[in-house]
Amino acid sequence: MGVHLARVPGIEEIVLIDRDGRFGRGVAYSATADCHRLNVPAERMGGRDQEDGAGFATWLQRNGWPAGRTYEDTFVPRRLYGDYLCAELAAVEATRRLSRLRDDVQALERRPGGHAVVTASGKTIEAATVVLCLGNPPPAPIRATVPAPRLVPDIWAAGSLDPIRASDDVVIVGTGATAIDAVLELVRRGVGSRIRMISRGGRLPLVDAPGLPCDPLDPIPADTVRGMMTALRAAISDHAERGIPWQSVFDAFRARAGDIWLALSNDERRRFLRHLRSPWLVHRHRLAPDIARQMEKLQAEGRVEIIAARVLGGEPTPEGYALRLHRRGRPMEAGETLETDWVINCTGPDEHYSRSRIPLVQSLLSCGVARPGPFGLGLDCDHRHRLVDADGQAHAGLYLVGPPGRGRFWEVTSVPNGRDQCVNVAKDVAATLVPVASQTT
Repeated sequence: MGVHLARVPGIEEIVLIDRDGRFGRGVAYSATADCHRLNVPAERMGGRDQEDGAGFATWLQRNGWPAGRTYEDTFVPRRLYGDYLCAELAAVEATRRLSRLRDDVQALERRPGGHAVVTASGKTIEAATVVLCLGNPPPAPIRATVPAPRLVPDIWAAGSLDPIRASDDVVIVGTGATAIDAVLELVRRGVGSRIRMISRGGRLPLVDAPGLPCDPLDPIPADTVRGMMTALRAAISDHAERGIPWQSVFDAFRARAGDIWLALSNDERRRFLRHLRSPWLVHRHRLAPDIARQMEKLQAEGRVEIIAARVLGGEPTPEGYALRLHRRGRPMEAGETLETDWVINCTGPDEHYSRSRIPLVQSLLSCGVARPGPFGLGLDCDHRHRLVDADGQAHAGLYLVGPPGRGRFWEVTSVPNGRDQCVNVAKDVAATLVPVASQTT
């Protein structure tokens, strides 16, 4: 966001605030291991904007990263994209229009002509424009589980996996992208004698494939979820007859998912969330082919087991942790207890911000500066990404981008989508900017 705001004439100073000091990297791109990869090829990550479509791929070549000989080689380590973002940020910082502040924003206060940003260290920063780039929140606590040292609440917390020994048995709650990261990291460290992964559906992300051009997906009915999915399945079947993989068709559909989501009625959106959210994510966040093969190998060797079950609760034991489960397809009374040395919470970000433990989010909601987003997901904003308060009014000069906009726009996590949001916010700021130098955070 700071890079895009720096291109807006009339902004004198930009202050970038991050509580962890991960400027340009966040959680995702702070991962240092080569096994933690992007889930799309480097060439699809784009650059600064739509006119710079090969920006990241060009940067990789310029910095000596070898061109991928196979498709799976193009899924580069996530840290490299973090390096790219940091280089972009450093170039802006060199202009002296942007500064970094490691601090934790606790609250926002409305002031005449703007806002005041209040930090944990006691600083109050006056700002004409504030952009909230909150990223993904940590996962919610696993249902009815008792916190304990052997229950890891967030794998991205510093040192969270360090105490796990090579001979330890590990249960991972979740089977999505973060859970895959956890498995690969444990295997890389040589720890975890047996790893069991649990989710209701028991499904791992599907495998990506090289993209091929497909026909325009028109018309896609947007009045009902049933009609939408029927049309998508028909398009996939039609293209498969011509050798075009379902992944290409799905991605063409996903490019329009935001507009389709906005066209659905609230009842149809609820129906989507209730029945299709999990299958959508399995198809949406795919694995590099070699990562998928590695997971298959680990399962064949008995080192990884996938369990389709619902977690009913859990508590610590003298030697580890015990989870109570109900396996899919079994009678409700047929529960079981699964004992292990460690449990790792990889259930994904908790997008229901009404129960957020983040001080800034708690403050925004309690003071009425913000309200939960549609269907309780994230925070609410209007089509211009302006934060909406408890009375339903959009704030001038206060914007929201990224994952917290899930309920409003649905497709908010891909890099191109996030970049488009930043570009649109920068354009809106430029259009509303008064000719008085102001401070932006």
